Amino acid sequence: MSETPDHPEPAEEFDLAAFMADFEKRMSSLRAEAQPVRHLVDATSVRIVSDGGEVAVTANIAGALVDVEFLPPSKSMAPIEQAALVIETYEQAAEAARDRTHDIVAGFVDQSARTRELARRLVEEAREKRTDPEQ
Repeated sequence: MSETPDHPEPAEEFDLAAFMADFEKRMSSLRAEAQPVRHLVDATSVRIVSDGGEVAVTANIAGALVDVEFLPPSKSMAPIEQAALVIETYEQAAEAARDRTHDIVAGFVDQSARTRELARRLVEEAREKRTDPEQ
């Protein structure tokens, strides 16, 4: 037989303000750690600033969250408003990053096709030179 207390402890209430403060601190720390490779992050990601300039969210070309930056206007917002704005801005950044992925891949495919066409022409010219001794 298991023992259960007669009066269960009340569940702790979630402190969104503390969570958001800790989240902001961790993102700042991660941003500092990423500084040596920032150029790589920037080349493969999209940064979107919310309409009111409260937060900036960066998503990579796979749509993963890379960075959240709380800008000065966010200080006057309630934690729930900050959280909602981060989610909304992240969705915009992820969509923009997905669009950028298409552009990057299309550019690569286009470059690859041009390279293949050049190689094909060079091979064809070499064959012609072998079969036509006057060239």
